[in-house]
Amino acid sequence: MTAASARLSGKRILVTGGGSGINFAIVERFIAEGASVSVGDLNPGAADAVTALGARFTSVDVADADAIAGWVATEAAALGGLDVVVAGAGYELVATATELTVEQWDHHMAVMLRGPFVTFKAALPVMIEGGGGSLIALGSNLSFAGLTGFTSYVAAKHGLIGLVRVLAIDYAAHGVRVNALCPGPTDTPLIRRQLVGVPDPDGLLARWESDTLLGRLGRPDEIAAGALFLASDESSFVTGSSLLVDGGYTAR
Repeated sequence: MTAASARLSGKRILVTGGGSGINFAIVERFIAEGASVSVGDLNPGAADAVTALGARFTSVDVADADAIAGWVATEAAALGGLDVVVAGAGYELVATATELTVEQWDHHMAVMLRGPFVTFKAALPVMIEGGGGSLIALGSNLSFAGLTGFTSYVAAKHGLIGLVRVLAIDYAAHGVRVNALCPGPTDTPLIRRQLVGVPDPDGLLARWESDTLLGRLGRPDEIAAGALFLASDESSFVTGSSLLVDGGYTAR
């Protein structure tokens, strides 16, 4: 991880899905840069790792709009306001349209698209009252591309870009910036689990690596560096934008 420089000193930040993977790396970097961070994650087993970083932890489901609204209100009060919110909670679901059930589609959308919406909706009044802030949605390289079988995932990630743009337009006058952070294939426990039990894991990994122009998977800390930029005052003229940290995946 890049040496800390206190670029987020005094910032009060919420991160959904911060208990693992890319989002955990974001929490780790934010804490190292001087922020006060509260994590909301469905998995209560992540609490020890998160609190060991110095962040607050609450087990909460982003698919539960009332629970998210209550969590945002509670944590904003505990932190004394909100400067940054990262909507990162999500999961992969691979199924074609004929394989995907309506119930699976609905739940995936509730987490992947409605989840960021209700999180931002709850945070906006607090941010506006405090004079502004930064909302960051965790998009994907698949916010700009398709991939076989990723029916609901791609639809949700494309939808996030539209949500970001509209919120950026509607709340710029209130000092709220809204952007998407869009990682490419990244070496996380999630992607490593996908290699277990497949006939040729080395071949599959090599294919994922070759999908990027740089010929490798990204590292979680590299994605966290992008989140740091969007959360910091260095991105003060950036809103309604999508920051691709994808090793060149979408450049082809």
